[in-house]
Amino acid sequence: MENIEIARAFNEYADLLEIQGENPFRVRSYRKAAMTIEGLSRPVTELIEEGEDLKKLPGIGARMVEHIREIIARGRLAGLQQIQKDLPGTLTEVMHLPGLGPKRTKQLHDVLGIKSIQQLRKALDAGKVEKLRGFGEKSAEKIRRGIKEFVQQARRFKLSDADQLVRPLVTYLRQAPGIEQMEVAGSYRRRRETVGDLDILVACEKPQPVMDRFRTYPDVKRVEMAGPTRGTIVLRSGLQVDLRIVPRRSYGAALHYLTGSKAHNPAVRTLINERGLRTSD
Repeated sequence: MENIEIARAFNEYADLLEIQGENPFRVRSYRKAAMTIEGLSRPVTELIEEGEDLKKLPGIGARMVEHIREIIARGRLAGLQQIQKDLPGTLTEVMHLPGLGPKRTKQLHDVLGIKSIQQLRKALDAGKVEKLRGFGEKSAEKIRRGIKEFVQQARRFKLSDADQLVRPLVTYLRQAPGIEQMEVAGSYRRRRETVGDLDILVACEKPQPVMDRFRTYPDVKRVEMAGPTRGTIVLRSGLQVDLRIVPRRSYGAALHYLTGSKAHNPAVRTLINERGLRTSD
């Protein structure tokens, strides 16, 4: 369990508590704890293993320490699960759209039964949102623009967050037998500010043990695909990771292809074809 995942659980809990109209002090306590955990330079799991007193950290009291230990041990927070029975986690995405907030989000949920951005978009198209008390046409249009921006940025992770999530996975994979080389490619290797997914390239002559280890990674939420040389998993954080296994002789060309951007690769292929060369073995 990485710091970012613990912080996200606290932030989601705070969002849902705010939508419910909970005590602002309690809401702020979870946000402050999330900020502290996310800003740590070391995994909180290591601090616990080494016997560090987490209560010395800003905003981390005895109750928060219990929550942290619960998330690490069980992969979930019971209090968050309880509140999700009444208010689904997807409402937090709605809450952060421009023109909304906790009170308006609760109004959308209570009056129109809206639980997600997809349902909100349908309600906007049907003209239901602008008719609600306190909304109107201008508010509805602002929300539409917010949804458009959200869709464009959806499922992207900050590079610093991707670092936290991919490092333990790479360490785990390296224990598979037969790996000669391994690299995280794509926009992550280009060090873009955000990444949509991760591409891991492995050079190995016997791919099955590597693929088996990949699909059984403890932090996997679901396995999308696990073929002989290609696999895709989704981590509990929602980050998608693709694995590609190639023979050693094809590693260089594959790394170039998987790292290059959409504009870069076609340009390189054009140059190579003009010179009568090849990119693969």
